[in-house]
Amino acid sequence: MNPLEHQSSLTCANCGSTNVGIRPVRSAFWQDDRLVVVEDIPALVCGACAEQFYDDATVVGIDLLRGGGFPAEEARTELRVPVFSFGDVVAVKRGS
Repeated sequence: MNPLEHQSSLTCANCGSTNVGIRPVRSAFWQDDRLVVVEDIPALVCGACAEQFYDDATVVGIDLLRGGGFPAEEARTELRVPVFSFGDVVAVKRGS
């Protein structure tokens, strides 16, 4: 049983809405110089402002994943991610 299902009458700490429900989300983490994405994280998500909250058991699970170092051979899939430099944008604006 999902521990989040026991939550009732939840109020968003960000906006005060009571439109909060359980949804799977994904989040990105830095592990040394690698960016990794974890999918299917059970979260409480505000329907009004989209703020995400995790219960204690979920935080422990994320910490266990991080502590394991995210071994590449255990990854479900890989994403190709474009990388931009803020400095490039600033240089273009200054040159204008």
